[in-house]
Amino acid sequence: MISETQMKNVLDEALSSGGDFAELFFEDREETNINSRDGSVQGVRKSRTCGTGLTVLSGTKRVYVYSSRADYDSLMRLAGQGASLLEAGENASRLSAALPVRKEFPFSGSVQIYPGEVASSAKIRVLTQADRAARSGEIRPSQLNISYFDNDQRIFVANSDGLLTADRRVSSRMRFQFALSDGKSSYYDWEDYTRGKGFETFADMEECEAFAADLIRRGEKIWRAPGAPACHVPVVLAAGACGTLWHECVGHGLEASAIASGNSIYVGKIGQKIASGRVTLIDDGTLPGQYGSSAIDDEGRPRQRNVLIEHGVLKQYLCDRLHGRMIGRESNGCGRKQNYTYAATSRMSNTFLAAGEDDEEEIIRSVPEGLFVKSMGGGSGGQTFTLSVKEGFWIKNGAIDHQVKGLMLSGNGIETMQRVDRVGKLLVMGGEGFCGADSGLVPTTTSQPMVRISEMAVSGQGGAS
Repeated sequence: MISETQMKNVLDEALSSGGDFAELFFEDREETNINSRDGSVQGVRKSRTCGTGLTVLSGTKRVYVYSSRADYDSLMRLAGQGASLLEAGENASRLSAALPVRKEFPFSGSVQIYPGEVASSAKIRVLTQADRAARSGEIRPSQLNISYFDNDQRIFVANSDGLLTADRRVSSRMRFQFALSDGKSSYYDWEDYTRGKGFETFADMEECEAFAADLIRRGEKIWRAPGAPACHVPVVLAAGACGTLWHECVGHGLEASAIASGNSIYVGKIGQKIASGRVTLIDDGTLPGQYGSSAIDDEGRPRQRNVLIEHGVLKQYLCDRLHGRMIGRESNGCGRKQNYTYAATSRMSNTFLAAGEDDEEEIIRSVPEGLFVKSMGGGSGGQTFTLSVKEGFWIKNGAIDHQVKGLMLSGNGIETMQRVDRVGKLLVMGGEGFCGADSGLVPTTTSQPMVRISEMAVSGQGGAS
């Protein structure tokens, strides 16, 4: 790592053509990946990635350049390149960077066992245990691939305002990919077992083994389930990972990048009631142990709890530095990116609907006929959203009747939020995964209590309901 004085020199060079802000992002990441194919370990792959990204701003103009080097001479050349690309204009004044001073931002998350301190043999052992558990039931997968991943990312951010800060993000994950077949038909699915923790994730394998065994059982039930017709019905979303709805139907539209481009139905609606009074939506990057959490964002801002919608009223957007400037708002700790090769942009972290006051059993009883969604697959957002239903059940006469498959939910974000008429008392965190956007893949969680939406468009494969 170069010295603070050298950082200031690099930042001064980056500002030399008239920029008003410059930032260095240093990354040092270690990863391990072990694959098992039908019970046979394919080998251990370890990698280390190091590099530096440089942001230069002039108003709402941005230049982002990066290098796999972090020595002083290379960074001075990188800064010169960034300055030459900026084209701030003839009248831009030349600013001088403040000397970066180290600042710590406390974070309640903790790691007990760093993955780099664990032998590969121990990682192979937990992979083998998970494979055995997935094959332990009456239903045996015809194909089963399991991948083990761990990630240990250390970042440093230094900027021309005089900030120097650091963070360390550690996570552990297993991905299960399986196929079921009876010679006439087949079913394929995958799911991740993910934790924002170190190797202590696998200290007690009972939870992971139960996950693996249950995944195959659930897959068999989905495979055998009938389809259902397209319809417009009340939809009940289970507590937990069904929070994907909020990620797709509203979260992306509240990112400052979407607001600045005008490609959002939420432009100009701060202070307006856009949802049912039962809807309070929060994005919180400070929650310990959650996959989307960290001490700082990738622009060195401390993460924070952002109440986006409160009792139906839109309160704020998710802002990074550049797009916050574009819409006249400060960054609120939401500038994120996959690694040093990407420029940061506004992104979600742990997005969830706050708990309500409705009884969960009454929510089901309140539906004469409709759809209960236990878990979701992927989706897409924008002016409208679509979400695949992974595990769905048909409700008849206020009770869950039978499982169905092959369904999609779609709608307009504001209309959907206005139709929320029940919110359960129990908030269940979950829905760990990745969100892809202009700044690459970033870890997120999507969570909620049980929710009833009075009507949604459901597309299906046909069949009787």
